Amino acid sequence: MDSIYLLDQYVTTKAGEPFRLFPFGKLVKNGKAREITRELASKFKLPHFKPAIKLGSHEDATPAGGFITELQVRDDGLYALPEWNEKGTQATVDGAYRYQSPEVIWEGGGLEDPNTGNVIEGPLVIGVALLHTPHLGNAAALYSVSEILENQEVRMETVQVPQTFWDKFMSKFFIEKEPEPEQEPQKVDDRAQVERFEALKQERDELSARLQAIEAEKAKADLLDHYRAEMKETKLDGDDEIVALLAGLETEVAEKFVQHFKALSAQIDDTKILDEKGADGGGVDDDPVNAFDVAVRAYATENKVDYITALGSVAQAQPELYQAYKGGN
Repeated sequence: MDSIYLLDQYVTTKAGEPFRLFPFGKLVKNGKAREITRELASKFKLPHFKPAIKLGSHEDATPAGGFITELQVRDDGLYALPEWNEKGTQATVDGAYRYQSPEVIWEGGGLEDPNTGNVIEGPLVIGVALLHTPHLGNAAALYSVSEILENQEVRMETVQVPQTFWDKFMSKFFIEKEPEPEQEPQKVDDRAQVERFEALKQERDELSARLQAIEAEKAKADLLDHYRAEMKETKLDGDDEIVALLAGLETEVAEKFVQHFKALSAQIDDTKILDEKGADGGGVDDDPVNAFDVAVRAYATENKVDYITALGSVAQAQPELYQAYKGGN
């Protein structure tokens, strides 16, 4: 039985998102090849504790940035779902590490559960270290935790593991067993992850809709303020109904009405409109702009409609007056 550390490129992810422990494919170490398949990946389990995610080293005294709470088989390998603490979250945000190296106990070995006395059989993921430098490539074995040989001698490979690490894990002993018949692979249930993803997606869509509504309300308020300011230069100052009508029109049409209102206001003499007109055809009728404005106001009062509606109706009913009004502008 042997147990090795693997090494894979660690790409910084958002806090709480799974990261890949190792990819599918062949791994070769000291002439021994292992094929990491989907079937083998589905057999991996966690021990009776949450394995630590160590920051910077495999040493047991290394501070943990978090812990592994779940394993997931995905299209390109075996993934770990992390539970980060403050240091781990900061390291993730900073992108402090580029590589990760899982600590694995393969099939044929195991750990004793101190609570039940039962042996939790491999393959097991018992930890992972986030590292700066790959030792043997982005997806190769790094070094072995231990190899229990037939004569029970312990042989280390590549890196000396601290004695405190051995004291802890050797006390739980590794047991070499006769090969057992192949069993159905254990499927990693990812329904909870799918449901969590769908809930987050729905929350994102609802937030996006609220933001769009807020932006639309702000744009509408800005448009009303714009036309309210434009109307201050006309005789329609303070008429919020006209302002609302202008805001509901296409910009080009609304701006044309604004120019007409300003032109009318510049030429209208209230005293001429209010004065009694003579029968000789003089007065307001001499000015087509004033005459058209009087006709529009009269139509609006008589039919109880707004100024813009009255303007369109008078223009259709009295095209000659409308053309004279346009010529007066």
